[in-house]
Order: sequence, then C-alpha cells, then structure tokens
Amino acid sequence: RRQKNLAKMAATLDQNPSPMNFHSALRAIRDVLKTRPDINVVNEGANTLDYARSIIDMYEPRKRFDSGTWGIMGIGMGYAIGAAVTSGKPVVAIEGDSAFGFSGMELETICRYELPIVSVIFNNNGVYRGTDVNPTGGKDVAPTVFVKGARYDKMIEAFGGIGYHVTTPAELTTALTEAIASGKPALINAVIDEAAGTESGRLTNLNPQSSATKK
Repeated sequence: RRQKNLAKMAATLDQNPSPMNFHSALRAIRDVLKTRPDINVVNEGANTLDYARSIIDMYEPRKRFDSGTWGIMGIGMGYAIGAAVTSGKPVVAIEGDSAFGFSGMELETICRYELPIVSVIFNNNGVYRGTDVNPTGGKDVAPTVFVKGARYDKMIEAFGGIGYHVTTPAELTTALTEAIASGKPALINAVIDEAAGTESGRLTNLNPQSSATKK
C-alpha cells in the first residue's frame, strides 16, 4: 500500500499545471531542500501544511517545525525566528497566506536581526481558495477571500529584506536557491491556482447529521 501511495503521489508531482498548484510548488521546494538537509523547515497553514507534510522530506532529526495536530495558525514566524536564533542555521518557512497573516509583521523582527530566514508564501488569494462567494450577498467578498494579487514580497522589501514574486516552479526553484545562498531575510510570493485548495481534513464531513425527519 505504501508503494502504491508513493507511485500515486509521484505521478501527481510530475504534473506541471499552469498556474502552479500546491503539488508543483512543493515539488520545487522539496528538490531545493534535498541539497540542504541542514536547513530548518517550518510549515504552517491549512492545505499548505497538509500537503507539505506529505511532500517535503526531512533528512536530519529536529529540523521540522509545524503546528502538530489540528493545525494551529500563527506560530510559523515565531518558530522560524526561534529556530534561526538557537541553531544558527538557515530556515525556510513554508506558509499559507492565511497562516502568514496571523504574524506576518514578524518580518520586521527578522529583518531587524538580519536572520537567515526565507519565507515562502503560498498565495491563492484566501483561506483554502480565493474563489468563494459571500453567502450573504452584496459587494463584499467572502470572509475567506483576501485582496486579489497581494504582493507579500513588497512587505519584506519595506524592511530591507529581499522579495521575490514567482508564478512557476522554475521561478520558485531559482528564487529559493538564491535566497538561501544569500543568507539574508527573504520572502517569496509564490502565486498558485486560487481554485486548487480544498477544506483541510474535510472537517465538515465529521459534523453530526440530523436524524430528524424532514417534513
């Protein structure tokens, strides 16, 4: 069964859709991190966390930091800072745009102390997907939808860090390789398909169903 699952995942990772999705973007990150097993990896988010756990391999102990069971958002940037300070090693923080939103201003701390942290923001314009419609109607977007085309890379530039804006796995590979090599605070705004997300863990399927007979 394990081999069957690995083969199925390999086939999915080999695909190269446009725009890129979670799988193709994480494949690019995985291949870069293979060359740097010493790097601390933080992964946080909903789909970003779920997929990263199954795609990003680890080669040394005590190098992976995530939220544990039931996905607590907001700890990613703090974990990244702590890992960089205590280990003296570079950190790659793989963040969903929603998760990053909880503590994104820690970019200022990262830049202030010139920490070797590369944040990769999976930008799909919202929580799970940026295509949701506001169920209450009106001109306001759904509460799960963010500003379209947000440029998170400009945020770190405001504090003196290095920003990258990428839309393909090849661009992501180049940006991540350069950012790690620089040893400086950097952020990669990785634009992925806004329709690629799905409810993390499909939790609503666990809701109890009413046994009451509808009239």
